[in-house]
Amino acid sequence: MLIKRHKKHTIGMIFGSLLISSQIYAADSVTIYAAASLTNAVNELDVLYEKNYKMQVKTSYAGSSTLAKQIEAGAPADVFMSADIQWMDYLQNKQIINAKDRINLLGNRLVLITPKDHPLKLKMVKGFDPSKVLQGKVCTGDTNSVPVGKYAKQALNSLGWWETIKPRLVETEDVRVALNFVARGECQAGIVYATDAAISKDVVIAGIFPEDTHPPIIYPIGLVKKNADSVKFYQFLQSQQAKTIFQKYGFSVLK
Repeated sequence: MLIKRHKKHTIGMIFGSLLISSQIYAADSVTIYAAASLTNAVNELDVLYEKNYKMQVKTSYAGSSTLAKQIEAGAPADVFMSADIQWMDYLQNKQIINAKDRINLLGNRLVLITPKDHPLKLKMVKGFDPSKVLQGKVCTGDTNSVPVGKYAKQALNSLGWWETIKPRLVETEDVRVALNFVARGECQAGIVYATDAAISKDVVIAGIFPEDTHPPIIYPIGLVKKNADSVKFYQFLQSQQAKTIFQKYGFSVLK
């Protein structure tokens, strides 16, 4: 009987210790809301950060517009990474992010993709008629709110292609949805970031939009909640380790 009681007591102590350590770990966490196009890079950074700093990283990925609205409504984000400056400005204007706690961290390029099995080539210049090669649907983000969609509309207008492609446009909630539509062959073409095209083996780049057809694609990062843990993670995302990973996925580093 003494042995059994001792065994039960030991199990109870172990369980209690695990419970306490679990509670401590859960308390030591940081949450990042990041544009969908950052998914692969940030996932890798999360693993690295958790390993090096023994702190849990929670993530939420979506279109920058969706994330900014969620943060405005009180979502528990500590750090926000947007795919354009406007949605970071939106939160700054709402006094949710301080101007001193944000920087422009990354850059990207805008490309037109097609399914790998049905490649096309377009001349990305004014005067070229895209209807000569594009007869199917063209996917991109919502052109009124999702950054990639807004960049796409500006680029298409700059090339004089907007009125031709507009009737064929399928507007999605974020860039990864547009990428997947093209990868599955549900859209003949798509307008996404170069970094998104690079992670899919099922699509190829049909053309790169000239940089002067749209504003620079800039990813700002900002602190939503300023505390020791969030500041540490915010600084980590600007470290050389983080920059190397961002570059690995095709992003250009601005800072």
